[in-house]
Amino acid sequence: MLKLINLPKSALMSVLILALLLGGSSGAAAVELMATQQASMSLQTAQTLYSGGDEQGAMSRLRQHVLEHPDSSNLSAAHILLARILIDQQRYADALMYLQRIASEQQTNVSQLLLVTALRYSQPTDADTMMLADSMVAKLRVDQFLGSDRQLFYLNQSILFSHQQQSMQALVVLHRALTADVAYDKLAIFNQINSVLSTLSAEDVAEAEFMFADTELNDAIILHRAEQAWLSGDKAGALQLAEQLVETAQTSAARISAASLLDEIYGGHWQRRALGVVLPLTGRYAPFGKLVRQGIELAATQTGTLSQFIFLDSSSDPEQGLQAVRSLIEGYRVVGIIGPLTGEVVQRVVAYANESQVPLLTLSHRDGLPEQGPFIFRNCLTVEQQVQALAEYAIEVLGLNTYSILYPDNDSGADFAARFRAAIEKRGGDIEYSLHFAEQGTDFRRQLLLLKGEDPDAPIDDNAAPKKEVDKSAQLGELIDGVVGAQDVVEPPARPDWLPTVDFEALFVPAYAETIALLAPQLAFYGIENVQLLGMNGWNSPMLLQQAGRYTKGAIFSDGFYLDSPAPHIADFVSQYQQNYGDKPSILEAQAYDCANIMLQLIAHPDVVSSVALAQSLSLLTDYHGVTGITGFDANGEAQREVCLVQMGRRNLQQLPSIPLIEEIPEQYPQLIWR
Repeated sequence: MLKLINLPKSALMSVLILALLLGGSSGAAAVELMATQQASMSLQTAQTLYSGGDEQGAMSRLRQHVLEHPDSSNLSAAHILLARILIDQQRYADALMYLQRIASEQQTNVSQLLLVTALRYSQPTDADTMMLADSMVAKLRVDQFLGSDRQLFYLNQSILFSHQQQSMQALVVLHRALTADVAYDKLAIFNQINSVLSTLSAEDVAEAEFMFADTELNDAIILHRAEQAWLSGDKAGALQLAEQLVETAQTSAARISAASLLDEIYGGHWQRRALGVVLPLTGRYAPFGKLVRQGIELAATQTGTLSQFIFLDSSSDPEQGLQAVRSLIEGYRVVGIIGPLTGEVVQRVVAYANESQVPLLTLSHRDGLPEQGPFIFRNCLTVEQQVQALAEYAIEVLGLNTYSILYPDNDSGADFAARFRAAIEKRGGDIEYSLHFAEQGTDFRRQLLLLKGEDPDAPIDDNAAPKKEVDKSAQLGELIDGVVGAQDVVEPPARPDWLPTVDFEALFVPAYAETIALLAPQLAFYGIENVQLLGMNGWNSPMLLQQAGRYTKGAIFSDGFYLDSPAPHIADFVSQYQQNYGDKPSILEAQAYDCANIMLQLIAHPDVVSSVALAQSLSLLTDYHGVTGITGFDANGEAQREVCLVQMGRRNLQQLPSIPLIEEIPEQYPQLIWR
């Protein structure tokens, strides 16, 4: 028998072709094995797509699998997964069609549970169908299921208890469904709770409320009371209960249901003058989320509006972030959201925010976010903003024309390098060299020799005697003496000691302070002197001054926030932050502070009564004076700002004057290369 397991694909195909050429039973076995493996791979791909949230992709692959492998041993597994997706989409009749194709001997506990669900919710239903479903549920046990399947079992079991007139027992199992770790569909569970409660008397509802006080099920009881009040004409009572539930609900499902009831009561889409915040409050990025939260809370504390902010945790997980945004928009009914912070989470939620028409003011660096929709805004110092400010200052103020770039070999470094080149060349400057180094590199000899125009691969003769210094003036004198006489010799001018020792005037290095602390001394060691160093905001670190201040003196880097700015509003922010949190703020807290103040200022305006109105106000914002230089937003939703340029001294930093429109360079701008 041919053993094809663990063979590479190319080898597998070769063996198969050989088997077919030889013919016989071994060839047939190879064909059958190949088909089985293809069927397994097809099903595995569909399962991966479904687990990743791509239901349509999984559905397409499963249908193809059913058509191409009608006799495969895992056909029933394909039917089960198809039914599961269709039930998720509430297409119960279609799910029933696939489940009924599974032979009785291939039925599993899961397929029977899905079959019960499809039978219960397919329309039309009749008493015989309900009796069949009840009898099937009675034969199942909770320990046969895990995760969302266990909750689906509880949901069906509660229906069985309801049919048996055991309403309290039905509520008990629904409470178990709500408190399990994984939610199948809490809205479906809440609907079932409401169905059970509607069969109870007022006294029994009061008893249930007492039994399940301070639990998630109590949310459903309050929701039921609100709905009953509305149906009975008690609008004030319904409003009070529903608005209370939006504030206090322990589950997103209850909050969303209460908000939907408020839509019905008010006769339109109900929103609050409240702001949501989605941050990584747990997980690996929690320290950064904490800093952002502190910046927002400082702004809210100063204005007495902390109650208007609702903080939810994304834990840097895209799906959890999406659920947080959905809860804020559908349940809490906020008019705007600050965050998320991390790129993957933002990318997961932007489409939903746009579709919901709720403005999202993110702090993520991920490229291209604001361009994805009219409701996406960003307040974050971008690569483009940094390189444009540096290029403008270097060319128009410093008058430098020739540049080189030395960047780390990673996505960020390459992006900075490409954008800096474009910004310089757009202004008429020249890039002499653009070299990269290893991301974790510590030895820059090769790159620095190349910048000097020397061959880094030339052999080094350690035993060679030092070269004798040649008096070029004397050489020239001897040469001329032989031609026109010594009395006619003209001494060549001395080379100014401030000229660069290389054929470019400025070096841009978009790396972080740890790398610059290693690179800067090596520049001096290899004789690259009198060159203007340019950097990005990653240079802003006390450590760099401490370790390499003598080598970085005169360097200029871009940033979005200068801690020691003399501007009164910035100095006040820094002082207030230190008083509240005992530490100096970074750009993260400063950007968050600006985001909060912008949103609070806009929603306080009487005309901003909806999320759409807030988005319009954000797009029209001008002349704002934020602590991070933000003045408003451009047509795409990107923050417009005055980028801060900082020059390094030996032991301290100095903010450079803001750049005006470069038409005439005023005398206040000195030549800033430190000598």
